[in-house]
Amino acid sequence: MRQEKLWRDGMQTWLIIIFTIVGTAAVLKLLHAFAIIVAYPVTQGAMYTSTARVKIHKALDAVVMKPGKLFVDIGCGDGRVLREARKHYGVICHGFEVNPIAFLKALIFTIGDKNIKVFYRNFWRVDLRRADVVACYLFPDVMWRLGMKLAWELVPGARVISFNFPIPGWKPQSVLRVESKLHNDPIYIYHIPESLPGRHSVSIDPKP
Repeated sequence: MRQEKLWRDGMQTWLIIIFTIVGTAAVLKLLHAFAIIVAYPVTQGAMYTSTARVKIHKALDAVVMKPGKLFVDIGCGDGRVLREARKHYGVICHGFEVNPIAFLKALIFTIGDKNIKVFYRNFWRVDLRRADVVACYLFPDVMWRLGMKLAWELVPGARVISFNFPIPGWKPQSVLRVESKLHNDPIYIYHIPESLPGRHSVSIDPKP
């Protein structure tokens, strides 16, 4: 009887563990769906994707910065690019994110560093004139509009890093790739005004 009771107790413990794991997974799925719904008006359903560190380092090496300069990541996800830029150059980092889960992760991961600020804000409504470097990993369907915004706001000497997708009509100063089969997507580096010869003729304000 004692052995049978121990067996039943063991089974109950395992059932509790299994139901806890399944329940946690279900809650995470619901939070994931909630994040998509909340962010949908801006992201059109696109979820954030963490950029591989090997690609981040490759990009940062191409945009040498001095400490105190401003690095901005539009659609910063969990803040990985911001953290790497801060460690790489000692710069001030600002990130903008509208996905609530990604935003909370970025806040948690950057706690304690007063030089990294993450804002729960639509970057389309943010003035980027102070940015020395702007980084993005956005879908192709918004890149043309993004190009208008950056051309309108960025000052000469600013640089742009675009992971995976080019800005239509812009001429990259370099297109980088890392030596990795898994992370060999292109990284586009743009300089203002060299990458946009017609910058001063832009007369369309892209802000909504």
